[in-house]
Amino acid sequence: MKTKAPKKFPFQEELIDLIKKELPLHSIYVISAYQEKQRQNIYLSPQSSNAQKAITYTLLIVCRKPLSKGLGDFMDVLYNRMQQQCKVYAIVYTLSNVIKKLDYGDNFLYQVISKTTCMYKEDDTLSRFKNFQLSFCEENYNNIRETWESRMYRAAYLLSVSDTIEFDEDSISRISIMHYALEQVCLALLFVFWEFKPQHYSLSYLLHLCNHFGQLPQTIFPKETYGLHRIYYMLCNAHHIMRFKSGDEFSDRDADKLHKRCYWFYKEAKSLGEAQLEHLKALHCKPSNPK
Repeated sequence: MKTKAPKKFPFQEELIDLIKKELPLHSIYVISAYQEKQRQNIYLSPQSSNAQKAITYTLLIVCRKPLSKGLGDFMDVLYNRMQQQCKVYAIVYTLSNVIKKLDYGDNFLYQVISKTTCMYKEDDTLSRFKNFQLSFCEENYNNIRETWESRMYRAAYLLSVSDTIEFDEDSISRISIMHYALEQVCLALLFVFWEFKPQHYSLSYLLHLCNHFGQLPQTIFPKETYGLHRIYYMLCNAHHIMRFKSGDEFSDRDADKLHKRCYWFYKEAKSLGEAQLEHLKALHCKPSNPK
């Protein structure tokens, strides 16, 4: 018998129905939901005022078969068919993969399954994992620390390259290097906080996920003004511009401004991640009780 959680979230029924059309759905877990109200006031005749609610979800979606399209395309379909009122950042796993990972011991999936709100579930297959415990051991901590150090070393190297090598005024080459540097920082943060390895690498997607353990991306890469939005656009789309455009539409000054923000992001992320590592060390590396 199919069961549904009581309606708690905006656009819940429409979103579930739409996801079902795209994949064989098993369950949906809400990692976060951010709702905002937008209002448009029109002062020319005929005057009017239009209010609209929009919501941004971060969801773990468990399906019975793999996605038939890319994750980016899947999220775009949801956004467009929800008339841009509901934005979904999705993490998608098959049910068999979730069970396998949880049986082996996956701290990220365990926390999502046991601690977040289930928006929809077809059956109680995953309920037995709610009583599982997080896996704490020195080996696990060492893996987290080594992954963190490796990715942050790569990021530091790429940022140094983008700042010291002469690019003959090809600013998009510099910006592309910054793009991949920030990708490494985001992957490092996601692993040290969530022990999560994403399967989708859009930088806007990674930055959104990193907002869940601090407002670092939102603080350093805000989009409130045209200039700030342009900086964000340069960073997130540099690799596409490199592929599809031969001209250089950005200046050295643009690249310099972006480098300052990227280095700022790197330094703040390093401080944030190292503090989390200290916390994890206390959990994973507790001294043995004396005999």
